[in-house]
Amino acid sequence: DAIQVNTEQWRSTQTIHPTNFGDRFQTDAFGQPLDSSPRVVVMHETVYGMTSAINTFLTPHPRDEDQVSYHTLIGLDGQVVDLVDPLKRAYGAGNSAFLGEWAVTNRKLKGSVNNFALHLSLETPLSGENDAPVHTGYSQRQYDALALVLADWMETFSMSPAAITTHRHVDLGGERSDPRSFDWNALQRRLA
Repeated sequence: DAIQVNTEQWRSTQTIHPTNFGDRFQTDAFGQPLDSSPRVVVMHETVYGMTSAINTFLTPHPRDEDQVSYHTLIGLDGQVVDLVDPLKRAYGAGNSAFLGEWAVTNRKLKGSVNNFALHLSLETPLSGENDAPVHTGYSQRQYDALALVLADWMETFSMSPAAITTHRHVDLGGERSDPRSFDWNALQRRLA
């Protein structure tokens, strides 16, 4: 409860380069209307530390295929850094779908969940700074902060817990495995 009362002690905002996020599209690449309201949360991991991730997002990426961002990062110490307004589009997943849904917003690229997703990334522990299938896992403080952020998003956007998924599960290319070593029970206990 104390973490909720003292928000300024655990949550901050960082402005990232504008090439790494944008407006949510109201029509697809073919002129068809889109529902751009956030309705899925995709969880990721940084692979390296928070500073490395933030520096990536501060770097200009003018080419569409290079753009990358998350709405929010959660550090090993439970610190939350908001990077992209939830009403804006972050570029957290490439070719992806959730429950068979994606949006094609660029004719040069395949469909993606980015137009209706919220992206949240957990800082990876040092044991995960590699491409191994598992690592030591996330900290209790990360799960605490994650539950607070998710509870807020679920209330704000009228989402159920079933709308929370991982990059591994939305990735259509089969290349992503994050967040590795995620403990669903730890999250479920906190959300309950």
